[in-house]
Amino acid sequence: MSKLNPYKKLVFQNIENALSDLNAEDKGRYFICNCPECNQHEAFMYKNNTRFIQCNRENHCGSRMMLEFHEKGDMATYEQKIEKQYPNLTTEQRQALDWSHRVFSYAKNYFKSEMLDNGYRGLSKQVTRDFVADLQDEAIVQHVFQKVEPLLNKDYSNNSWMCKRNLIFPLYGEGNTLDRVLLRSSIDENLDPKEIQLIFNPSIETRDFFMDIPQDAENVVVSESILDALSFREIDENVGIMALTGATKTRQVKDYLAKHKDQFADKSLIIAMDDDQAGWKATRDIVNTIEDDGVGENWSVFEYASGTKDANENLQQNRKTFTKAYEQMATRTKQHERVMAVEHEP
Repeated sequence: MSKLNPYKKLVFQNIENALSDLNAEDKGRYFICNCPECNQHEAFMYKNNTRFIQCNRENHCGSRMMLEFHEKGDMATYEQKIEKQYPNLTTEQRQALDWSHRVFSYAKNYFKSEMLDNGYRGLSKQVTRDFVADLQDEAIVQHVFQKVEPLLNKDYSNNSWMCKRNLIFPLYGEGNTLDRVLLRSSIDENLDPKEIQLIFNPSIETRDFFMDIPQDAENVVVSESILDALSFREIDENVGIMALTGATKTRQVKDYLAKHKDQFADKSLIIAMDDDQAGWKATRDIVNTIEDDGVGENWSVFEYASGTKDANENLQQNRKTFTKAYEQMATRTKQHERVMAVEHEP
């Protein structure tokens, strides 16, 4: 090791990979990590200097290491891959898209959020951590807007109304591409509208719905918003979820159901739009596609408790009743499947 450079160099593709490999644990201003030298979980890395890590066992190890990301020799290959994936974007836009993808993944996994950890709108930490990032502070949101301005073609960084939207819900398309971002606020929950959508990938027609369907899911809920969808995941960790980004945005969901009906061949669909006029229309549109194209084993419409109009309201106001209603519907669905199977036996 050179006297001019007393630190060992560690090379990672990005900060997310580094934190994952080092088993980083969020402690607020810093991370506690596995020391790459002695492998004890006693090394620390400050968030304002993620290129330096030091073992806290000074009398036993005390190693100090510098982190580097995207080793120079690999950058050309990496940039070619991004350019091939997004040929219609400028270099500046590709860099901004890659940056935002990594930052949102980093924030979801490694930003300690007291608000999300204590539950958000009836949702537990276990449910939110995979789908929601809390940027926590207006200054951080402002910095994000500055970095992604090439993608949005508009600078929101000086717009306080936008910078208060600290909750980030990334929506991914085919190939895990970052397509859209839904923004909400826990800083000021009186903001209207409560949710803002921004297209982050101007090179394609971005996916305008959210989807997460486990391989062994028996039921798939189609809801009007991501919070409603996650409300079902809160009471059934194996339920598949599809969420619109608005009651009028049914076209892409219907196209996906029709084109990928084999994916739903052994699954039951539960339609859970809002209990209002726009939700009823969306329900009819989706049910027509399910019936016309033969999607899934069967379908049913979720019935909300009296006085509530969506799943998240149900979850917050009476979790027990909401859970019971879902379990009863899932049971009826299984019974229907058994009857259908008997009727079709040779």
